[in-house]
Amino acid sequence: MKNKQLTLVVVSLLVVVLSVSLAWFTTQIIGKGKDVSVTSANLQIVFTDSDGALTETDIEPGWQKTKTFTIKNDTKTEYKYNIVIKDLLNTFVTEGYLQYKITSTNDGYNMTEFKDIPKSSTPKDTILAYSVVIPNGVTQSYTIEFKYANDESVDQSVDMNKKLSGTLFITEGTEQPTLLIQLLADKSTVLTRTDFSTVLTDNNTNTLYTSTEDSKTVYYFAGNATDNWVKFGKNASNQDLYWRIIRTNSDGSVRLLYHGTSTTATDAYIGTSQFNSSYNNIAYVSYMYGNLGSVANARTNQTNSSTIKTTIDNWYTSNLEAKGYTKYLSTTAVYCNDRTYTVSGNDTYFGAYTRLKTNKTPTYDCATTEDKFTADSSTGNGKLTYPIALMTADEVSFAGGLYGTNAPTWYYNSANGSSTGKTTWWLLSPNYWGGSYTYVFSVYGSSDPGNLGGNDIHDTYGVRPALSLKSCVKYSSGDGSASDPYTIKETTSGC
Repeated sequence: MKNKQLTLVVVSLLVVVLSVSLAWFTTQIIGKGKDVSVTSANLQIVFTDSDGALTETDIEPGWQKTKTFTIKNDTKTEYKYNIVIKDLLNTFVTEGYLQYKITSTNDGYNMTEFKDIPKSSTPKDTILAYSVVIPNGVTQSYTIEFKYANDESVDQSVDMNKKLSGTLFITEGTEQPTLLIQLLADKSTVLTRTDFSTVLTDNNTNTLYTSTEDSKTVYYFAGNATDNWVKFGKNASNQDLYWRIIRTNSDGSVRLLYHGTSTTATDAYIGTSQFNSSYNNIAYVSYMYGNLGSVANARTNQTNSSTIKTTIDNWYTSNLEAKGYTKYLSTTAVYCNDRTYTVSGNDTYFGAYTRLKTNKTPTYDCATTEDKFTADSSTGNGKLTYPIALMTADEVSFAGGLYGTNAPTWYYNSANGSSTGKTTWWLLSPNYWGGSYTYVFSVYGSSDPGNLGGNDIHDTYGVRPALSLKSCVKYSSGDGSASDPYTIKETTSGC
């Protein structure tokens, strides 16, 4: 740490209170405790350090504190409990320094590594562990370690005078919600849009919009949404990866757009690529294709990958797959490379062009099975090697974009700047075939911020993958803000 004189003031530092709500229990508390309120029978809570309170008034980099307690179940049946911080307030700015770790004996809740104490700008009940099982006749001994790590290479003074407060509770166990359930619970306002003829720049915190895909209700973010951040996965360099929630899918999964290694990234793309290296055939608007010469030929025996698909697949295998994250991804989510078209003279206009430029009517539906790129053939063509592709032009329109018009909010980073700097980035939707050259939709960078248009497919632009977290993926922490993004519970099964 560069500023050795820094002292971090912590107000109302974590007081431990244990509370179990089942009325037929009675309680035995051993140790002094502080403001202890437990109503359980034969469920014994023991503060082995004699005091349930953390009484530190100052925290400096390098600070550590350990609290210990035991839980003993003298009932005739097993019991499930949550470990909760009630009214958690944590306004610390830095990440990776103020952390906790919980370990226990006899199959209690155990963490293998330290984790950031969740951030919260207002008091909020935060569950650290869901539905921990304690069998009858068993005692589980807990150690909770708190620390504020010192980093000599970083000026940690941004945390000066920040606050940490809360009360540690044990409550009756509840099941951990899925990410989708938590998302719907957090967003108090649900609206429906009918007019897509103008850009949407409204401030839409705690707001979802609703539409349909395959006659099923889906939810999406639009306008200046600031609470759709997700931290998921690590890259080959072991850096955390950040994403923006685009929408939910008809299979209940949650679709994400790549945002690099921070919420303030201005290079939120995995690299640059042509959409296809060849451009003089209508088939080259395809994400994958069979034969050349016509859309019908392209849709037949789709074994050839586009240049951009190869770029995405190579990145995926070296990063998310190599780190074991494939198990969390939906294989039934559809990524629509819509090759429906109309012909006017020598010009061919693809479906998204007509919907978004002419009619201003985006859709999440994908009309043709061959255009539904999926990893599982039960919901689409089953041609994807990996469950990852690109965002569509229709999804940009739902998010607040408009064909040929700047839309400088929906795609911004958390610092209110372009997520890709000056770099234009590719979408999945075909745009136009002029008889000798092909266009695919793209989004422009900071020179025309958020502008939805089309570009020649052999031009080189940014690549921002889109993927979908399975419907069964469990929520772990966060409220979707840039300072406290949603995270998922990592499991052996992916659910």
